[in-house]
Amino acid sequence: MLTRKALVRWGLTILLIAVAAHQLWRHGHDYVLPRQFAVVEDGRIYRGGWQKDWPMRRIVRDYKIKTVLALAHPDDHPLSRGEEALSRELGFRWIHIPIVDQRNEENPKTISDLLDEAAAVLADPNNYPIYFHCHHGLNRASMAQIAYRTKYCGWTLEQAMGEIDESIGLVKVAHGPDYRRMIDYYNDRVLPAREHGRAPAAAASGRPTPAGPPTLAAQVGGNGPASATTVR
Repeated sequence: MLTRKALVRWGLTILLIAVAAHQLWRHGHDYVLPRQFAVVEDGRIYRGGWQKDWPMRRIVRDYKIKTVLALAHPDDHPLSRGEEALSRELGFRWIHIPIVDQRNEENPKTISDLLDEAAAVLADPNNYPIYFHCHHGLNRASMAQIAYRTKYCGWTLEQAMGEIDESIGLVKVAHGPDYRRMIDYYNDRVLPAREHGRAPAAAASGRPTPAGPPTLAAQVGGNGPASATTVR
């Protein structure tokens, strides 16, 4: 029969094993499993977060990725440099459109300008299959997906946000851009083009083309300056 001292030792051992396992999973699973990987359009468009080397290689191999669209970090950031180097090794096209606020840049592009560029990349069949991502695979990737859906697939803002909410989930942040900025984007960039017949040709989206304006109430948003596009 175990003594009280032995029971305490066993309890502490089990606790330490549990803590170690938790830390190993917390800090190690990104080296094995893809972060926030999701299918937007099967065989064409995939999204997620920044990936460690092994998961990224698997994504490129398994889904025959031709283009990677990166939406975070400056050009000189180690993660950007690493992914660009991987693109040269594996032979995929790397397009860098960091959706970040850089107010000190001369003549900066707005976030809406950058979202226009990102949506155009996602709508170009020459880039398929494409994988697009930001760092965590949440806010900037969702914004680019909403821009693509509303500008090129004819979806309403409600439908585009609903797709995100049903899959990845709509996430609000106190600092930096999130999906609420897309209300301004939709009102300023998408609706005027539709009203004047200047909307781009709709892309095949897997859902019926919606009709009529959205009824979503306006929320606080705004466009901040951002950096330029890098294509390699």
